[in-house]
Amino acid sequence: MSNEKDQISKFYNDYVIINFNDPDEVKSKDKVLKKQMEDLVNIVLPSLAKLGESNSEMPVGMLLASLVAENLVSKDKFIDVQNNLKEMKKLGDLLQFDIKLTATLNALVP
Repeated sequence: MSNEKDQISKFYNDYVIINFNDPDEVKSKDKVLKKQMEDLVNIVLPSLAKLGESNSEMPVGMLLASLVAENLVSKDKFIDVQNNLKEMKKLGDLLQFDIKLTATLNALVP
């Protein structure tokens, strides 16, 4: 197994779900949110890019699905994280997140 898949699966497995519709929860999980946003840009994006170099024909969605197929991330956890990233992406569209973070979210969640 590649180091890149290890890094991406660790992100998914360690990911903390945040209810972006609850301002108090967002505020209380501010440090977690910042860390997860940093990890998206500094770990997930470079790892996806590296995997893409050797699998240029494979779409990002298929690369991510392979995490579940290879039992690196449970199906339920993967779906929960993807759904939460979609919520983060909506928030990012409103708040105009950093371009690298926005690009990473666009790659992960269509």
